[in-house]
Amino acid sequence: MFEKLNPRSTEIIKQSSTIYNLKWKGNIEFLLYGHENSGSGWYYILKNNEQISPTYHYSEINDIFLKNLQRIIDDIESGKYNNKKTPSEKIRLIVEERGLYSLMNNTKWKELITAIKEKIPDIPIKYKTLFEEDTPAYYWTMAGDEHFEYLNMKSIEWFKISCEIKEIKHRGRLIEDKVIIYDKRAEIYEVLKNFNIPYEYDEIENAFVVYGYK
Repeated sequence: MFEKLNPRSTEIIKQSSTIYNLKWKGNIEFLLYGHENSGSGWYYILKNNEQISPTYHYSEINDIFLKNLQRIIDDIESGKYNNKKTPSEKIRLIVEERGLYSLMNNTKWKELITAIKEKIPDIPIKYKTLFEEDTPAYYWTMAGDEHFEYLNMKSIEWFKISCEIKEIKHRGRLIEDKVIIYDKRAEIYEVLKNFNIPYEYDEIENAFVVYGYK
């Protein structure tokens, strides 16, 4: 299907029935993945191996779809994305403007998140990224956070882990629900200690706070 497209000055890195990968000077790429034996898939734009566009999904291959792809190729060719900042560049700019310094790295974040998923997966959490202005008011769990798996850990300003898991047992319409509280403070502390992760304790919320930046 890609034979109808004009790649312009770009280098074709890979072209098959399921992958279409173009690369320009300046390290800008167009990458499309399609499902085998299906007219659906997704595509996006990269710069320095970091995604700088939304992920676009398609469910049908037709002339309109190919025209849209050609328009994106032409936009890249014209230099539209040359000055677009990567996530890393945006993070670095925010850190410099606010005078912050880093306290965590990807290895530490991975160790912490993996340990929580394995040992206390139901523990309530909340976090704030550098790109957010408002502070989250409520806690949630990793299992209930559909965006967490795709989160750039370098963007986390702080990560808060509640020490309590609450279980509500319903006892009928006329009887008040019973709330059971499980104290997980010792287990969380053990995880933080084992991986030498810096933290602070929030007495008001009874939670550990891990700062990505401060």
